[in-house]
Formats: sequence, structure tokens, C-alpha cells
Amino acid sequence: MKSKLILFFTILVSFYGTAYSVVKPEVYDIRFVNDTLTYVYYKEKSYFTSLIMHRDWMIPRTDMAPNHFNCSKVDDTYRYCVFHSDEPLTRLWGYLSNLGCARDVSNPKEDCTFSLYQSKGIPKPIDVKYSEHPTTGGGLVDISGKLLCFADYYPRIPAIGGDLHIRTDLTNPSSNCNNISVYVRPGSGTFYIKFNKYDYDFPFSYAPPIISSIISDPSKQTITINGDSFYIDNSLVQVYFDGVKQSNINITERHVRIEVNGYNRVEAGPMSVNVTVNELSSEKHFIHCFSPIITSISSVSNLIGGIVTIKGSRLSSTSLIPSITIGDKQCIFIKSTTSNELECKLNPNEYGGKNLPININFGGCNSTSSVVGGGNITFSYNIPKISSGSYSNDVVTLYGSNLGSNETSIQLYVTDGSNNKININQFSVSSDEKNVTFKIPLLKCRLFNINFTRADISIYPISISAQLSVKIVNGTSSVSNGTIVIELYYIKCPITSIVGLISEMKPTIKVGIQPINGCSIPSLQFPTSEYYQTICPTPFGTGVNKRFTFKYNSMTFNQLLFSYEPPNVKSCSFSRTIFENLITIHGNNFGNSISLININLNGKEINSNIRSLSNNQIILSRSDSFESGPIDIIVEHIKMKSSFYLILPPIIYGITNKDKKTLSCGGLITISGKNFNTTDEFKVNVIVNNQNTTVFKQDEKILIVRANSKDSPLNVSVFIGKDLRISNFSLKYLEPIITVVPMVKNNIYNGISIIIGGMSLSDFKNASLKISSNSTIPLECNLQCSLFPNELFYYGNPKLSSNETDFTNYTDSLSCYSNSFISETSGVFNVQFGSSSFNYDVKIEDFEFLISPLPSPSPSPSPSSTPLPSPSPSPSPSPSFSPSTKPSLSPSLSPLPTPSLSPLTTPSLSPSLSPSLSPSSSSLSNSSGNKSCKLSSSTIVSFSIGCITALFVLI
Repeated sequence: MKSKLILFFTILVSFYGTAYSVVKPEVYDIRFVNDTLTYVYYKEKSYFTSLIMHRDWMIPRTDMAPNHFNCSKVDDTYRYCVFHSDEPLTRLWGYLSNLGCARDVSNPKEDCTFSLYQSKGIPKPIDVKYSEHPTTGGGLVDISGKLLCFADYYPRIPAIGGDLHIRTDLTNPSSNCNNISVYVRPGSGTFYIKFNKYDYDFPFSYAPPIISSIISDPSKQTITINGDSFYIDNSLVQVYFDGVKQSNINITERHVRIEVNGYNRVEAGPMSVNVTVNELSSEKHFIHCFSPIITSISSVSNLIGGIVTIKGSRLSSTSLIPSITIGDKQCIFIKSTTSNELECKLNPNEYGGKNLPININFGGCNSTSSVVGGGNITFSYNIPKISSGSYSNDVVTLYGSNLGSNETSIQLYVTDGSNNKININQFSVSSDEKNVTFKIPLLKCRLFNINFTRADISIYPISISAQLSVKIVNGTSSVSNGTIVIELYYIKCPITSIVGLISEMKPTIKVGIQPINGCSIPSLQFPTSEYYQTICPTPFGTGVNKRFTFKYNSMTFNQLLFSYEPPNVKSCSFSRTIFENLITIHGNNFGNSISLININLNGKEINSNIRSLSNNQIILSRSDSFESGPIDIIVEHIKMKSSFYLILPPIIYGITNKDKKTLSCGGLITISGKNFNTTDEFKVNVIVNNQNTTVFKQDEKILIVRANSKDSPLNVSVFIGKDLRISNFSLKYLEPIITVVPMVKNNIYNGISIIIGGMSLSDFKNASLKISSNSTIPLECNLQCSLFPNELFYYGNPKLSSNETDFTNYTDSLSCYSNSFISETSGVFNVQFGSSSFNYDVKIEDFEFLISPLPSPSPSPSPSSTPLPSPSPSPSPSPSFSPSTKPSLSPSLSPLPTPSLSPLTTPSLSPSLSPSLSPSSSSLSNSSGNKSCKLSSSTIVSFSIGCITALFVLI
């Protein structure tokens, strides 16, 4: 009918057409390569120029994008028209009534009334694939491919009639014609799906039968097969058991269940099951097991093996030999007398077994058990038994049978009244396997349980009772009411206090002949404690291995021993009386008898220094010969657990500055003694004029400090901690002494500079250079104090050792400079320290080279090894110095230590000529008018001041 309508529609269009008509195109071939659709024609024939796709028989698609064929490619025989569209080919869908516009080769006029179907212009779908095969109950199938919906988007299954119901809405712009979803009606077997109505067939089938499970019912002689895709027609279904077709079958539930009647099997083993529906067979055979069923088993009562008889059903097979296991042991098959009984032989097994699982396997089919009330049949043999047990002297003995000969298979553990589990790893088993012995640790409860397991066979725990046992922990008689702690084991627990019987529940002890009451009722220190504990008082005393008797309830323990704790030192303190220094040792367990104690300091006994003794305190007189070190105490043969290190406080001998004087420029104060390196509690503090001092040097026997006060005299006080030991010791500063005045250096770049040397140069006020023009040039100066180790102020105290040195001598320098350049050759140098003024005639010498600015002074390894740099044009802060070295005073000035120098006298200079020095000279005089002298430059001056001789080279 549809074909007739198409023909009628074509004639009607032709009748009303113009006089010229295009010849109907004939498509020679349709090609689809690399997603390109190409129509092939003979080159002289008419051809399509575009497509008009329909949504049904009469109505074209209005949503279709513009399209055309590019037919420019022509060879000797054919014309190739490549289809182009403004939308992808996945949206190229239509109906069988699709039309095309065509033209002749010689005339560009187009005719759009040609049927694609009649012109063989319907392409064949390619790459057709299905997501799955539906079961016989029908279902959704996803179809993928290309050109699936070109002419008819309702694929058909002629075998079962009608169109497939497409679930994809092709009118949706987002739909894809290369992937459509269809619903397949219920059916069975193999069929074809036709695309584009009639022309193109694609084979398809329903899913083969699927078996999921099989249930056998021997009482009804039925086999039920569960699965899917069994369809609904018994005549189309065949069932095969081990390849034998069954005749009495019935589909009891459409598509999913088949029942085979009249089938009964008495032999055990696997059976192959296959189902065929409308010539489609299940893909693989399903294996169903007819399992052996065990209802009972005989027992073996010896260790040499034996015959085991198993009863039940399906215990035989004409073609299979069963594999039988009991626990993890093999039972060798002997025979099956009937289908209800078989025999096997179990090899000897020294371990035996309890409640062992049994399995019989015929060809991969394992047995099951059938027991009234449910559960599985198990097998037991050679089970250990314990009949009794005993305890004596921490050793437990168990008596029984079948206790085992291999100790590695035995596990033992003990629990007491608190259910604490204690594993026993060491034990011995008798050769006849009738007893086991082992030691156990002390337990807190009298009644305890023994748990025995051999080869994973556990027997019911056995209870054993033991007698009371005691353990002495310590004797802490550190005071008169000392105590002893006693641990109690195997006590009747738990202990409950009964009114009126409390006194009977308390233990008692007797030390010597005197009974002592007052012990505490035994108790647990913590809920998890492994013993009960009582605390009893002990008399005051010292020593080890003291005998006593302990009594609790009806039990008495004689000849018990305890020891007092060793002496213990907690701390030491120091004090003084008008007669002597004292050391007080604080601690405990010292006793009260000097004859029983021995005290050692640094390994030397000092009992003769004991002044008093009590259990908690020892007072000793402190000798100056004592040195810090370990102190050890022994009381009645009991030694301290560890030594106590005694740190003694310092001892001060005195202030050792000679003639009670010190240098004012960084002057030092020297204190001699011992034990200076001590704790903060006994730190030595030196106070000068109510000001703290700075520690310069300290070791065990000497302390040197620097006074921060500029005023003389110095009022010195020395403390040990807070204890005043030296009060108001008076020291004076030496008056300033200038020993070296060189020439003034004059440089056009850096100005003028001069460096003078001396001692006790402190409290600098000002300095200037007066020249002949009666003008005065103020100078900026930097003062440097340098310390040298010698014995200038050595006090000579015999208590000082020979290798100690008193660090109290300085050599000081004052560096002065000005940026001014002068044209004079001489002048007067003026300088003032405190109230002392000094005036010196000096030579001025020009230097043509550029002098670098003076850096901050730094110590040099020796007084004469490194020249002092030229002065800086600008002032700098006063330099610091190291106590172990001193800087040079000038590039050519190196003062030397002199053996004799009176610090309060003015130097007397003795000239000595030297050919290496320049012929210039300087005049020295102080403003007080007491002394004046002339210094010749290039002269080595040797002078004596007091007991120091100094040698200077003046330039």
C-alpha cells in the first residue's frame, strides 16, 4: 500500500510539472568512508544535488539544516557526489518517503520530486552493534552504528512482527542517530533486525538460557533449575543431565524456572546440566553436586591408627574414588559397602584431636552433615584428661592421661582469684604421658586454676590450693617508728573485715624477744596488684640480716630476715661558730652510734671531725685542708647506694695588692684563697665604694676583679654569698705617671698626632698643643689601658702557690690628634689627668706620606712586635683591651717592663745615645714644678723608678 502511494505521488508531480523534466537519477553505489557519505553515478546520468528528509510519509523535516552534494569529481566512468550538511551526519534521519533534488548533466534545472528509495539512494547502516542480548522476557537494547535512521527510524523484527519500539527521541536536537535505544518484545531464538524498512537485514538473537542454581529433592524425585531466558513454551525447551535428554520437564515459572520430574540419583558426585531454548543452548554447562551426606562416624581409641566407619547417604560411586579428611589428616578410603556406608583408615597421630571436621569429596563435591537439631558431625580421639593436681614449693604437678609426648603442642596458663592470666612456658611431661610438672610464680590467692591445652584440645580447668607464703620487701627503719613491708601470697582472698575479728586478721611480728603488734590488715595496693601487702613497725636500729618471726592466722614463719636501709645523704649545709667552721650533713639512716659509723671524704676517713650524730644529721668540723669531693658513709657495714659530692664554700686568705695600691687606669684587685669555682650559693662578690666589680680572672685559688669606681681611696668589701668576710679594706690609686712623650707627627692630609705612654693614666680631662705663634690647638684623645702579668704588686703571701701570678701591672697609652696641619717645628704638649697637669716641650716633624686613620686598638701578641697605627682624624670611643696582651705605643716606641718602679715618684731619665735615632729632642716637665728634664730624640733612655727599669726608644 505504501509503495502505491509513493508511485501515485510521483505521477501526480510529473503530471503538473513543466514541459522539461529531469530524468530520474539512478545511484550506482553509496560509499561511507571516514564519516564521508558519497553517492556514485555514471558520469552521463542525472544525479542528486540535495536531500529532503521526511519525518513521516507526507511531512518533510522542517528542522533539517541546509545540505548539498558536491559532484565536481568525475572520472572516465563515474561521477562522485560528496554530501555536505550544516549539521553532523549523526542528525541525518528521515523516513522511507525521503526525496531528493536532482539535475541532468546538461541542464542545471533541478527537480525535487524524486524518491530516494526508487532511485536506490538509501544507504546501508554500517558498524551495527548491540549492547546486549535481551532475555526471553524482552528488554531494552542499545544499538550503535552509522546511518541507522536514514530512511526509517523504526527497525523491525519480522519474525515476531511489528516495529521495535524506539526509546530515543530523534526530534530532540541533542539526540544522536548513531546510538538508539529500542525495546525488544518477549520471544526466543535467532532472528533478523531490518533497517530502512525492507532492504537491510542484521542477525540478532535473544540471550541463551542462563542457569543460576539447581535444587535436588530426593524425596520428590525432582530437580529444579533456576535461572533466566527459559521462555514460556515447553515444546521449545530441552534439558540434558550429563548429556542425556530429559523428557519430563515443565516451565513452572515463566522464563526463570524449570522443573524436571521423576529423577532420582543415589551416587555421589558432580552432574553436568545443559538447557536449550529454541535451538539456543546455555553457553557453558552448569555443574551440580550430589553431595555425600554424613549422619554418624565411629571413634578410634588408640594412637596406632584404626578403621573409621562413616554412615549416611550417597557414600558410593561407580566411577569416582572419594578423598576423605578428618581435621587436617587424610583418612585412606577402603571401601563402600553400600551407598549408605564407607570405611577409611586413619594413620597414627600422637596429638589426637577433638571435634575435628570431616569431609568426603567425590569429584569435587564435598559432603554435608545431617544431624537432628542441626549442626555438623565431628570426630574426636586421643583426648587428654587431667584427674588431679598438687602444689608444693612453687611446683605444680598435674596427673592424668594422654597428656602428650611433644611439649611444643602443649599450652599452659594459670589464673588466680583475680583472673590474671600467667603463661607457663617451661614444663616437663613424663614418658608415659600421665603427669606434667612446672614451676609457677607467686600468686596472691590460695586457690588458683590450671588451664591445659594440647594440640588445640582444651580440657576443663583444674583448681589447686596452696599454702600461705611471705616475701620481705624492705626494712625502712629510718626513724624510731620505722616499718617493714611484707608481701603475702596464696592468701585466702578476697579478705573481708568481720566486726569483732579485726584483731585476729592483723599479722604480728617479733624482733628478738619482744613481740610487736600494729601490723596492718593485708590489702591490695591497687586493684591489679599481684599480692597482698601488710606493713609492720620495727624497732629503731641499723644493720643487715636482722632476724624476726611473722605470724598470720594460724601460720608462723620463723627465722625471717630483714635489713635496715643504707645511709642516705640528702644535702649539706655550712655554718661558723666563734671557734670553727662546721659542715652539717642532712639525710637519714645514720644511726646514733659514732662507733658504728665511718665517714670518708675524698677516700680519707674524717671520723675525728664528728661533733654530733643523730639518725638524720651529722655535724662535722670543717678543716681548711678539706677539698671538694665525694663523701661516703658506712653504717654498721651498710654502704650508701651512691656517693654524695660535697662542694665546699670558698676560703679567703686576703687581698694581695702590694702596698694596698692599684693602677687607676682599669685597676685590678686580687683576692687569694681556694674553692673559688663554686656554686652561686657561695659565690665570691667584691664590692668597691658600694659598687659591684667586674670579674677579670678566676680559678680555684685566685680572683681578680676590676673596680668601676674612679675615686680613690677604694673601700673594698668581700662577701661569700651573703656572708661578709673582708670589710672596709682600703686601696689607693697610683698617681698618673707619664714615661714616654715622642715627637708630634705633622701631615698635610691627616693633621697632627701624638701617642704618649705611662702608668695609671685615668680620669683624662683634656689635651692641647701650644705653638710659637701663641695659639693653642685642642686635641682629641683616646685612652687605652693595657695589662701585663708581672709581680710588680705581688703580695708575697706564702699561702699562694709558686705557679700563681698577680695580674696588677699596666702600661697605658693616650693617642691624641687634630685635623689641623701646622708649619711649626716645636711646641708644648699639655695634658691633664684628674687634678694633675703635665707640660712637655715636643718636636714637630713633617710626614709627606698619607697616614691612614687610626682604627680601634687591638691587642698584639707582644709589646714590641706590632707598631700602633697612626691616629684617626676623628675621635673614637675608648678602646677595650685583652688582659693577656698589650698594644704598641707608637711605630718606634716599645716600653719594656722594669724591675723597680716606685709608683709615687717622678721618672728620672738617663740618656743613652743611639745612632739609629733622629737628632730631635723633647723637654719633659710637669706643671707642679717638681720635676723637669730634656729628652733627646734618637736617644735610648734608661731610667729607674722605684724597683722597675724601663727602656724606651723615642722618635
